[in-house]
Amino acid sequence: MKYKIALISIIALAFFLRFWQLGANPASLDWDEASLGYNAYSILKTGRDEYGRFLPLSIKSFGDYKPPLYSYLTIIPVAILGLTEFSTRFTSAFFGFLAVIVAYFLIKELFPKRSRRFYLFFTFLFSISPWQIQFSRVAFEANLGLFFFMGGVLFFLKGLRKKLWYLFSAFFFALSIYAYHSPRLISPLMLLGLLFIFRKYVVKNLKWLVVSIVVLGFLVAPVYIEMRTTGARLGSVTIMNDQERLGNSIGKIEFDRGRSDLLGVLTHNRRVVYGFDILAGYLDHFNFDFLFLYGDAPGRHHALNMGMLYLWTLPFILFGFYYMLNHRDERACVIFLWFLLAPAAASITTGTPHAVRSLEFIPTYQIFTAVGFFELLYILREKIRPEFYKSFVSLAVFLLLVNFFYYMQMYWVHTPVMDSQSWQYGYKQAVTVVDKYASNYKRIIVTYRYDQPYVFFLFYNKTDPVWYQKNWGSGQIQRANRSFGKYEFRNIDWAIDSKLSDTLLVGTPDEIPPGAGKLLSEIHFLDGSVAFRIVGR
Repeated sequence: MKYKIALISIIALAFFLRFWQLGANPASLDWDEASLGYNAYSILKTGRDEYGRFLPLSIKSFGDYKPPLYSYLTIIPVAILGLTEFSTRFTSAFFGFLAVIVAYFLIKELFPKRSRRFYLFFTFLFSISPWQIQFSRVAFEANLGLFFFMGGVLFFLKGLRKKLWYLFSAFFFALSIYAYHSPRLISPLMLLGLLFIFRKYVVKNLKWLVVSIVVLGFLVAPVYIEMRTTGARLGSVTIMNDQERLGNSIGKIEFDRGRSDLLGVLTHNRRVVYGFDILAGYLDHFNFDFLFLYGDAPGRHHALNMGMLYLWTLPFILFGFYYMLNHRDERACVIFLWFLLAPAAASITTGTPHAVRSLEFIPTYQIFTAVGFFELLYILREKIRPEFYKSFVSLAVFLLLVNFFYYMQMYWVHTPVMDSQSWQYGYKQAVTVVDKYASNYKRIIVTYRYDQPYVFFLFYNKTDPVWYQKNWGSGQIQRANRSFGKYEFRNIDWAIDSKLSDTLLVGTPDEIPPGAGKLLSEIHFLDGSVAFRIVGR
């Protein structure tokens, strides 16, 4: 009974941490969230995305062709609750919450002989993970991909005992590929690794395995076919599309050839250069600052002054890793495989380390922490000094609570204020002001300085998708120069635009100087600095 109460309490805590004030914190939708929400709204109303593509296999969005699953699943909360911040983030929070439950069953499959306390402790660690909470509270497709990836591994392990589960594993791995970019590389590799690790078991159920693989191939084939024609996202973020890096490689090779330096020609070959860059990007994800102190560069990916993991877990992670390395079995190999594959997709992209693209690291760090903690407890109690046991537990609990409440303080109090600009705060307020005065002007010009402003006007105005699909334009998307109806989205040149008449301008304080024109409103970030000035001409 106590066990059930403890488990339910952990699950309730997980629900609270993911859903409380979901629409209000983070302080604003960012452009990707607004795009996913509006495209769900568009598909709900018309069966087409914002560009009129019928039931697309990728969401064209800003020309980055987002995986489609998040928008399709968000149709349900949008249909019930309307197009709001809460309904847009609901899908991520819901599947982030379900991931806690999946994690509980997964740990029981990975460690079938461990104690109930171990299962509860791991589930608790997963439920309070800053990394998992962060992306459960925002409409990022990566969190959806993590849930289905975890489900794919869970059902594969269950399939070792009951072969029907292989079909569920195939289905979940397929959905992970429809959910986010990273699993498109990691899921196939993970599946191949699982087949190798458990080869002596799977050959006994070869028929079910073949059927499951065929089903998986049939389900994911459309995605990879689509990627061949719409590989915009990979092309925009991969280091292998860096023309400056390629130019440097060519220049060095020409210099080496002029000196007849064959070794130089070999080492400066672009494939070798890319190989070293990929390795560097891969190793970046094990950086101490990234994991425990400051996270990655985008403020949207973590709480202020927080890494992706709690600092107090570091010694337990190291000891857990060491212990499992010295007590390897097939299931330990699964965890190490998972751990090593997690940053694989992120390593071939720019901007490493990257918390979103390496989200599959969860739950490996929580597993290492739980193993390290319980094995150290065992050593203290049974092999060293039993009287140290309670002191050790008390110290560990104290450090956990300090770190957890520090994270809560950073996430709920300081981050919304200090990082509101990272979340494009102010667009909702700007849309409200513009709507108030729009009928008085023939043209409305909105700055592109904070990127993708048009989607916020679509989202908060709940623009009729039928109308927008006919009026967005055609051809190639111009990132910094878009228009529809009376709206123009471009950067403002005050020396020129100040001469316009019958025009409403929404610009940054750098673009519209103080006291310029007829000031209708000044919108501030939550730290008090000016986000927008809205003037009429």
